[in-house]
Amino acid sequence: MRIAVCDNDSAQVEQIIERIQKMEIASQCDAYFNPHKMVEAVKNGFDYDIIVMNINWGTEFNGMKAAEQIGEYNTRTKIIYMAEDTEKYIQEIFLSPANLSGFLVKPVNELMLKKNLLKVMKTWERPVNRRLEIKYKNESISLLYEDIIYLESMGHLVVIHVEGGDYYSYDRLEKMKESLPEQFVHCHKSYVVNMDYIRRIEKRKIILMNEKEIPISKARYGETKIKFMEYSEELLLTLRRERKKEQ
Repeated sequence: MRIAVCDNDSAQVEQIIERIQKMEIASQCDAYFNPHKMVEAVKNGFDYDIIVMNINWGTEFNGMKAAEQIGEYNTRTKIIYMAEDTEKYIQEIFLSPANLSGFLVKPVNELMLKKNLLKVMKTWERPVNRRLEIKYKNESISLLYEDIIYLESMGHLVVIHVEGGDYYSYDRLEKMKESLPEQFVHCHKSYVVNMDYIRRIEKRKIILMNEKEIPISKARYGETKIKFMEYSEELLLTLRRERKKEQ
């Protein structure tokens, strides 16, 4: 796993990198002290799995804007934000089109750093029992749930969209949905979307990490929005509970 830490506090960066290296989960762990340089590195092809990013830089170009640009160059890079004032950013971060996967309170607690990193790592786990089995033209195909971006009903077929190509099934979308995990949301009678690939939700549509737009039906808009917010806020709620325990 390739990880980068971006903060203007060199002591904080060194401490976080030391803790990550102690966990022995990273094949590469780089330090950045300027958000512009972090963005430039990703633009130039540095393929990080996780970036731990400070939000407040004291300038208009903050960590959320940096994360937004990073998402344009690499849709799979997961962002873990850091901030001293969690309440100040708790609503704003969910409106930012970034691949948010975690939130840390500064100074960073070692246990919470580990929990955030392990949570992200689970999204790359590929156990054999986490697959969607489909049949098409006498051919059986096994797809990892984590690789599925969304499913689309088209006439008598369901199209399963993954990065790099599409697969087809004669099953009904309603039936296929029953075998999908909770990270999928049925936003429209013809669409089921993996929330890990959602950049943001606008009025009556989902914007994916690749900028593809998926419609949300009027009947399912409220449910879809709530489900996505709950899915995104899960980690922050866990963080608050852990802080209360520590107090």
